[in-house]
Amino acid sequence: MPAGPSFDTAPDGTPYGVDGNGNLTERTQFGGHEVIIHYADIPESDVTTRYGIRVTTPLRTVIDLAPEVSPDELDAMVADCLRRRLFTTQEAWRRLREPDMTTNAGASLLRRLLPPAS
Repeated sequence: MPAGPSFDTAPDGTPYGVDGNGNLTERTQFGGHEVIIHYADIPESDVTTRYGIRVTTPLRTVIDLAPEVSPDELDAMVADCLRRRLFTTQEAWRRLREPDMTTNAGASLLRRLLPPAS
């Protein structure tokens, strides 16, 4: 009997990984750049379009990357996003209070770092 599909490798044979939030990841090339695709069930409110490509919002990206970076890198990312007005502290707290963020590792790290909502 032929073997079924393997769920530990991508269609091209590249091994899948797991990110700090427990989601499958896949490394691939896009436009000459290495990108990491995260496979997760996320709400449409966490998705935007940039140059015709569906991507996660800056806030969701920070939440997803939080477990993968050092505390200093996370602090710098958040400060940069706030400075550039990619999201506000209030928007971040609103998103972090939603039910799907209750056990999310990145959300937990971000809660410890964000200033209180005003």
